[in-house]
Amino acid sequence: MNYYYDIILNWNENIPYNFYEWNDYDYLELIKKIPLIKIKHKTLVDIWSNNIKINKEFLNNIKDKTLVSGKNSICKIDYACLFTDNKNVIALEFNETGESINRSKLLIDDEMNVLEVAYSLKEIELEYEIIKKLEENKDLRQENEVKKLINLEINNLYQNKELSKLRYLFYEYKGQKSEDIDEIFNTLNEELKSNFNKDFFRIYDIIKLSYHKV
Repeated sequence: MNYYYDIILNWNENIPYNFYEWNDYDYLELIKKIPLIKIKHKTLVDIWSNNIKINKEFLNNIKDKTLVSGKNSICKIDYACLFTDNKNVIALEFNETGESINRSKLLIDDEMNVLEVAYSLKEIELEYEIIKKLEENKDLRQENEVKKLINLEINNLYQNKELSKLRYLFYEYKGQKSEDIDEIFNTLNEELKSNFNKDFFRIYDIIKLSYHKV
């Protein structure tokens, strides 16, 4: 079996985050050693866009082969490996029945290094079953977080009748005043859903600052 050493992974249950969307508060793992498997391009495409189930033989081959650097010790991930088609790389973690449960993309430098190492590896025929297609999320992670916070804030302000704050956010976003609270609430919600733009990042910063304790 081939391995790759010293790599950082950011596990996610469904769609893995691109390296430029990783946050400081993500739980990153320093992988000291992980199996590296070279597969066909079509297989990687299936892995990229679906939850899969691998056969028992392959599962046993990678069992306890992934080592993680802990705070004071080296731990193991029961079933995990890197897959590559010599163009892209993705890390997958499996449960004891062989179903994929977590996945991670790589930092750009790590990916380039893995591709270089994998160039001379022998390609294997991976046996797998497609379980479920992953839902594609075209929004950037940061946009989703901005939408979530603003939506939560305007709903709370509306329900708690904090009308002056709601009017203020509306003015900062639209550049105009309104006394119609229902119109303000509905407009902000509609714009957030169908017309997300850079002005919402400014509203996001205003909301965050309003909760900042000096």
